[in-house]
Parts: sequence; C-alpha cells; structure tokens
Amino acid sequence: MDQNKKGSDGLTDEELCALAKTDRTAMDSLMQRYAKLVMIKSEILANPASDCDDLRSEGLIALMKAISSYDPSRGAKFATFAEICVVNRMKSCKVRLKRNADKHESFDEEAAGELSAEETPESIYLSKEFFSELWSSICSVLSASELRVFDLCVGGMSYKAVAQKLGITEKSVDNAMQRSRRKIKKLLREQKLNM
Repeated sequence: MDQNKKGSDGLTDEELCALAKTDRTAMDSLMQRYAKLVMIKSEILANPASDCDDLRSEGLIALMKAISSYDPSRGAKFATFAEICVVNRMKSCKVRLKRNADKHESFDEEAAGELSAEETPESIYLSKEFFSELWSSICSVLSASELRVFDLCVGGMSYKAVAQKLGITEKSVDNAMQRSRRKIKKLLREQKLNM
C-alpha cells in the first residue's frame, strides 16, 4: 500500500501504526489490511499442507510485532516493513519445523513474489470480515495471563523483559507463548475446516 494511499477509514498505514500504540481499533484496522498478505505468504512458503497453519500463526504474530515496532523515521514504508517481518518470521518457523521433523526441504525464493490478484470490493470486505472475526477469536481463546504475555511479546519485548515486567520466570513466558501458538494454530485449523 502506498504511504500516501489511505484506507476506507481515511488513515494511512503509517498513521494507523502511530495510533496502534494506544488504540486497539487502529491495531485491528492494520491487522485487517494485512490479513491477505499473511494468508498469501503462508500459502507460498508452505511445503506440506500442515505447515500452512503454523506459518499463518507465526505471520500474525510477526504482523502484530511489526505494527508495535514500526519506526517511520527509518524511511521505510510500513507495507515494506510488515512484509519483511512476516516473511522472515515464516522462514524462521520453517527452519524450526524442518529441524524438529528432520526434513530436508528447500525454500522456493522465486515463489515469494508480489501479490498479484486484483482485489474486488467483495473480496476486500470478506477478507476484513474474516480477519476481524479471527482476531476476536484469538483474543477469546487465550487466557488472561496468556493474553498479557502475548501482547507484551508481540509488542516487541524480549522474554526476559516480559518476565521482569510481570514478575514471572522467562520459562513461564516461553510456556505462555507456546500455549498461545498452539491455541492459535488449533483455531486456524478449526476455522479452515468450517470453510
């Protein structure tokens, strides 16, 4: 999305990023705008079909972190920054999955091209509607403590900093994030089955 191009809410991505630091609605708007990016990149980068849900959940986490940590003074558009964050996180997830499963797969870098499908008003509406429901579902499946840890981690804090802020151990932070990932992955699978 062009930096000067505004969404239906009248705000640019960069303006929404600034608001998202304190306004959950701004975060939701950006998440909805970039839901298609996460979905497409997960499908492009996934090798076995079971990989796609893992990549989507990692992509959503990366997108939330990108929104929280975006710094316009560095000169990059948010769209560029978000795509790099999402793709890098998905690639890291692939490496982790390969290591855990002892698989020898190669990345297909050429397939990770630009979004090419033309958007229609109907597809945009359906995508926003789907992502809004997904975001609400994610918030509803996490416990209060998991949601606190999740919000701080996707906000850019390290596990150590989150542990200090909440007065818990780093292992507890890691456990909460692992549970959150599993719950999000399960939620994505259930929603996929219901489509």
